[in-house]
Amino acid sequence: MSDILDGLKQRFDKDLAEIGQLLDAGAPQALEAAGVILTAVLNGQRVYACGSRERSDMAHYFARLMTGQLEHPRPGLPVMALSEYPGGKEPFVRSIRALGAQSDVLFAISCNAVDGILPALRAAHERDMQVVLLSAGSEEVIAPHLHSQDRLICIPTERPGIAYETQIKCIHALVDLVDRQLLGLTD
Repeated sequence: MSDILDGLKQRFDKDLAEIGQLLDAGAPQALEAAGVILTAVLNGQRVYACGSRERSDMAHYFARLMTGQLEHPRPGLPVMALSEYPGGKEPFVRSIRALGAQSDVLFAISCNAVDGILPALRAAHERDMQVVLLSAGSEEVIAPHLHSQDRLICIPTERPGIAYETQIKCIHALVDLVDRQLLGLTD
């Protein structure tokens, strides 16, 4: 039994070290992305969140944290999670075209490059919205689908569990960065 427990602890240590390295590498991107989100809400714009397939729950979680709070009390922010249009071939496109406006932000989350959210990115660009994309995969594959004003937080791992856990930590970091800048917190 102790061999199994030791193996589990080693796995935790290895995974936490990898997540830490990925978060350290993505910190500058997260800071820029938080700035985009904060600027939009301070200027009266809205943020729409969407996630491809299993990342849909993350988008809803992000919206709940932004309209509610993570750790610091503050007024709710104008962030809404989009749901996929049932039976549609282009998830989120109808909602973005109906709701999105110039200078709004689309916060998109993908588990593998732009898989499942490319139509949403295109619709956001049609509406002159900025895109913040939180994605696992290769930056070289993702970057061609983004405009110069867009922000990418890329998690370069092929391990689905590590990607998921790192993306959750990135969401917490984004909310915390927005809160700290909005509330003037320094600690």
